[in-house]
Amino acid sequence: MTKTRAIVLRAGVACVPVAPLFMLVMSAGEARGQDAVANVNETVMESEVYNPGPTPGREQGDRTRKVEETPEAPAAATPEEREWFGGKSYWTWSRATGDWGGVRTWLEDRGLTLAGSYTLDWSSVWDGGLRNVASTRSMLDLNATVDIEKLGGWSGATFFADFQSSDMRGGTRDVGDLHAIDDIETGDNVDQIAEVWFEQKLFDNFLRVKVGKIDSNLEFAFPVYTGEFTVSTDATPPSQFLAMPTWPNPSMGAVAFIYPTDNLYFGAGFFDGGNAVGRPTGRLGPRELWHGSEFYWTGEGGLTWNELGGLGVGRLAAGAWYHSGTFEKFNGSSQDGTYGFYGFFEQQLVRREGSDAEDPKGLFFLLQYDHGDDDVNAIANHIGAGVVTHGTFGSRDDDSAGVYFSWLDLSTAEGASFEDDESLAEAFYKIQVTPFFSVKPALQYIWNPGGDAAVDDALVGAVRFEVTF
Repeated sequence: MTKTRAIVLRAGVACVPVAPLFMLVMSAGEARGQDAVANVNETVMESEVYNPGPTPGREQGDRTRKVEETPEAPAAATPEEREWFGGKSYWTWSRATGDWGGVRTWLEDRGLTLAGSYTLDWSSVWDGGLRNVASTRSMLDLNATVDIEKLGGWSGATFFADFQSSDMRGGTRDVGDLHAIDDIETGDNVDQIAEVWFEQKLFDNFLRVKVGKIDSNLEFAFPVYTGEFTVSTDATPPSQFLAMPTWPNPSMGAVAFIYPTDNLYFGAGFFDGGNAVGRPTGRLGPRELWHGSEFYWTGEGGLTWNELGGLGVGRLAAGAWYHSGTFEKFNGSSQDGTYGFYGFFEQQLVRREGSDAEDPKGLFFLLQYDHGDDDVNAIANHIGAGVVTHGTFGSRDDDSAGVYFSWLDLSTAEGASFEDDESLAEAFYKIQVTPFFSVKPALQYIWNPGGDAAVDDALVGAVRFEVTF
C-alpha cells in the first residue's frame, strides 16, 4: 500500500451547479502555486472514505431495545387527508411526489416502503486554501425496505436495498484540508448499489443480526442527535477515514447487536476491508469478500437514557476497530494491521415544550474523541465538540442550527511531514422550507489546511439543498 493511501480524506456527496446568494460575494481568485498543490495532494488517499449519513429510508441501526407492539390498523384516509392532488395542500406534503394517488400507502400497508432523496451542495473557497473557486456536488439516493412480517408473516425480518449516485466537483480538493469539508463529497462520480442486506430481530428484540452489503458507519461510531453538520468529522471518527467500510465503499459483512436492557447495547461487526487497500468494495459484489486477506473488525458498547437530571435524552458510547491489511508506514517500511478507538457523549441540554424521546426538540451537546495508529494514519488524535438546536424559534419547530469545532492532531511519526495540526469551525442554519424541502447555509473556517504551512487558512461558504421524494 502506498503512503498516499495511508493518509485519508473524507467528504460527502456531490452537487449540480446553482446560483445561491453566496455567489454575490464569491471571489474567483487565482489558483495557488503548483508547489502547494503538489504538497497537499500527497496527503490525499486514492480511495477516499465518505458517508452521507442517514437519508430517507436509510436509517441508523437501533441503539435502544425496541419491543414492537402490533398497532391498530389506521382508519382509511379520506381524499382530503391524502398527500395528493385534490387532498392536502402541496406545500404540506411530507414527500415531493406525495402518495401517488394512494398507491404508496397501499404498498406500505403490505410491507414495501420506497424512499428517495436528492442532495445538492454548492460551496466556494472565499479565501485561503488552494484555489478560490466555487463548485458543486450532488447525491441521489433511492431505496426500498421490505417488512417481511407484513409481506409474509416472518416476524422481525427486514430486507433493504439502496442505490446511490454521486456527481463530484471541487470541494475538499480546493481547500486541501484533511477534515473533508463536505460529508457527501466523493473523489469520483459513482453509480452503484450501495447496500443490500437482510436483518433479523430475535427474542423480543434482545438480538439484532444484519448480513449483506452494509455501510458500517450507520451501525458504528455515529451520533444520533448532532449529525447535522456538513463537515465529515462530526459523524465519523477521522482516525477511521483510513479503514472504515462506508460510502462510497460499503462492503460485505455481518453485524450483531444485543440489548440486555432497554437502554444498554453491545455490538460487533466484521467486514471486507478491501477499501483501505484500493479495492472499490462499493462497486463489487459478494464474491469479492474472499478475494483478499484484508478484513475490518469493530465493536461498540453504549448507554442511552431518556432523562438525565432533568436534561433530557442522551447517549454515551465507546468502540474500537482493527484492520488486518498491510500498510506502508510514513518511514517507508510496512506493517501488518492497524487499529483505533473512539468515544463520544451526546446530551440534550434544553428541552422545548412537547419534546420527547421519539421526537426530541431543543439544544443538544456533542463531545467526541478518537485515536488512530499514527505510523500509517495522518490523524493520530481527534477532538470535536458542538451544539445543535432542533427547533430554533417559536414558529420554526422544524429548523435547526449549530456550531461545531474540530481539532486534528496530525502524525509526528518518523517520515511524516506535517508542519502543524489542523482545526476547523463550522456554523449552519437549516431552513425547513416545506416538510420535503430544506435549505442549509453554512460557513467554515479551516486553520492550517493539510498541516501545510504553504497553504493559507481557508474561509468557505456553502449551501445545501435537500429534497425528499
